[in-house]
Amino acid sequence: MASTFSFELIVKPDRCFRLGRIICWRNKERKVMSTPNFLAYTVRGSVPHLTPDNLREIPVEALEIPLENFLDIQPPPSSLYPHGAHKFFNFEDFMLFFDIRDPGEFKKASFNTDKIVSVSTLQGVCKITSDTYVKYINSYNPDAVISLADMTTFEKTPGLKRIKKSVNRTLDWLDYALANIKEGIQVFGAVVGHNNHEERIRSAQETANKNVAGFLLNGHGLGATSRERLDLLKISINNLPNDKPRIAYGFENPVDILRGIFEGIDIFDGSYPSKKTEEGNALIFTLENEEFISDDTEKSLLLYLHDEKYKTDFRPLLSSCKCYACRNHTRAYIHHLLRTREMLATVLLMSHNLYHYTQFFKKIREHIEKNRFITFVDQFCQRYDDTCESKTIYQIQ
Repeated sequence: MASTFSFELIVKPDRCFRLGRIICWRNKERKVMSTPNFLAYTVRGSVPHLTPDNLREIPVEALEIPLENFLDIQPPPSSLYPHGAHKFFNFEDFMLFFDIRDPGEFKKASFNTDKIVSVSTLQGVCKITSDTYVKYINSYNPDAVISLADMTTFEKTPGLKRIKKSVNRTLDWLDYALANIKEGIQVFGAVVGHNNHEERIRSAQETANKNVAGFLLNGHGLGATSRERLDLLKISINNLPNDKPRIAYGFENPVDILRGIFEGIDIFDGSYPSKKTEEGNALIFTLENEEFISDDTEKSLLLYLHDEKYKTDFRPLLSSCKCYACRNHTRAYIHHLLRTREMLATVLLMSHNLYHYTQFFKKIREHIEKNRFITFVDQFCQRYDDTCESKTIYQIQ
């Protein structure tokens, strides 16, 4: 069944960062995604290490499904299921956003042409046409989809001719998607242009002139630092309207997230909690302004629980956290599970990391609403990023 979709700005301060919400009606049920926020990361139709029942215990509002995870078989058997992706994956409680590429594992694929996009699958590189992509999306029937993009992510020094071709192809594929994706599936336009200022402006302006629900800005492969990457994306952001949401890839760690929000990004890919879980790390950065001045607060973003020093540490991962893992288990127990390679280790870590990530964004929204965001950013960066000075990084005037 079709869904209806809207974006509302609740707070728009004088600066770029803002507070909003996406409202989606599906099957007569209203779902709300508050922004700034993130799309929970999935691999082959599941949030790593968690069942849908586990996931419902965490205040996640939207998931991202990378289609390339399914393209080793064509057509993907899941696309033939007659009741759509929400029902097939048992994700009926969440908004679903589809994209062709995996934002957490943005692997190099072969070249693109005017008619095909190359993606990475379990069976190697696969080539997919715009027509085929639209056909699969119509079968899955998600709430929203990112249009195909001719990314130059892995091209070290693309010339102006190549960048212009990238913009033209991406706009052509967007036109096809808008004309052929069925009513009710919201189309987000991908904004490209690599490192060329004029082409970034052209891509943003021409995409904004089309009937899109929002925008995708891919930061992968842009700039040598997060600051350089964000400076390039700002060129695009400055040419996008305020009344539609902006998704960004490539901003994962909390300091980069804060940078992106400050410049007007609304939604981020959610691969960071999953990556830290696979490494054996727990997220422990503080979320409260008053905790920044406490000597009791650990001055690290992460706990590396493979470390032997945790074998007799009987504290929870984070004393202030209310997730299942912190309410019921200790650092020593999770260290033991990791050392013995028990699957429960990553279940507990992922449940904590994903929960903590949701609380991070919740606190960000609260700080924006109460006009404390700049103070929060300043204190957070001073504690967790030695190179971060708010007045130079955020250009606060």
